[in-house]
Amino acid sequence: MKTNKILLVDDDVSILNMIIDCFEETDANYLFYRASNGRDALQIVTNYLPDLIITDWEMPIMNGVELIQYLKKEELTRHIPVIMLTGKMTQSDHLEAAFNAGAIDFIKKPIERVELIARVRSMLLLANSFNETIDMKNRDLTNTAMHVIQNNEFNVKLRHEVIKLKTNYGNLDANLAEILNSLIEDLSEKIKYEAWGKFDDYFKQVHPSFFNSLIFICPSISPTELKLAAFLRLNLGTKEIAAIMFLTVDSVRTARTRLRKRLGLSPNDNLITFLLSL
Repeated sequence: MKTNKILLVDDDVSILNMIIDCFEETDANYLFYRASNGRDALQIVTNYLPDLIITDWEMPIMNGVELIQYLKKEELTRHIPVIMLTGKMTQSDHLEAAFNAGAIDFIKKPIERVELIARVRSMLLLANSFNETIDMKNRDLTNTAMHVIQNNEFNVKLRHEVIKLKTNYGNLDANLAEILNSLIEDLSEKIKYEAWGKFDDYFKQVHPSFFNSLIFICPSISPTELKLAAFLRLNLGTKEIAAIMFLTVDSVRTARTRLRKRLGLSPNDNLITFLLSL
């Protein structure tokens, strides 16, 4: 049975204990994390990526609305559902503010056990369904990349054979030589651009904000570096990326090092983890 990870955020310890007690006799598996303010909650979210967050509104350092606003800005956390919990901010304009920030549900204090359990179960079903959809799309995206690699490998071999044919038979008829040159150019275009175009369209459907986030962080990033970042985000290996981008393995390694510097990452920063966060 799947263990559902839930982050509880409230500066009142008694509320945290009471929420956990509500789920003690349920048949589902829950793993609870605790935080007393939004700032501490962000650290827990980064480390553990909970399936659901239940947060109080009024807290020191960072309140619940500020926490939600921050979560919704980040690609890695924007899809985590958040339930707003409050005993004071219960007017219609408060509800509107919470939903505008990105809260998916609203529970008033004092908490009713049955209502809490029902809301949490509903939100977890929604979150799990969404995550399954994202996982499926990412698998499809990786399969698309593998298909691009296979096509490129065939086109690279074909181009190599055409070049070898042209080289071995130097005294070719002018028309035949022109045809071979045209074929070599067409294959080069297919290898470099056509395969990427098909992959690019699908990648943007699955990760619509990825390229914009990279450009915002680094306006000078090149189109080639954007392509490299996309393939790295899928955790493709150096040889696979070289096959897609029609580069040597050493060129990919060099480009990867340059990308790290371009993004201002330190030696301790993991490039893949950084790209996954966008």
